[in-house]
Amino acid sequence: MSQPRAFVIQQQDAETLRGNGSQLWLLADASDCCGALGTNRLRLEPGSAGARPHLHKRSSEAFYVLDGALDMIVDGEPVRVEQGGYAVIPAGVVHSFAAGPDRVADVLVTLTPGVDRFDYFRALPAILRGEVDAESLAEMHERYDVHFV
Repeated sequence: MSQPRAFVIQQQDAETLRGNGSQLWLLADASDCCGALGTNRLRLEPGSAGARPHLHKRSSEAFYVLDGALDMIVDGEPVRVEQGGYAVIPAGVVHSFAAGPDRVADVLVTLTPGVDRFDYFRALPAILRGEVDAESLAEMHERYDVHFV
């Protein structure tokens, strides 16, 4: 049996997705890290939405704020995570996040154990435009462990 390999990526080599007031760097998918985790960096401009209320059934999600502040709702309670702050959301806990109206939110996001989700992030523009039928969307949410409430 071979030893797992270390995974290293530089931000400039990461695939970058841009949307309405957001920039997402796809840093490490679960398959890059022996399933241990998945990580991306998300920068939201002031007032930009991140994700509406959802939960992950199989993984915990951690947010480290690199710059600005991340406004979250965690189990119905508002939480502001300032620069240098860290939030860990256990599996099964409903949460949402966005940049506040006054500051950017530049965040390192890690999901553990990992789920390969880069294809989900790539599909988000079509999903948000309503171009994915309900059956396909339900299958995607199950596969990528993203369950909206």
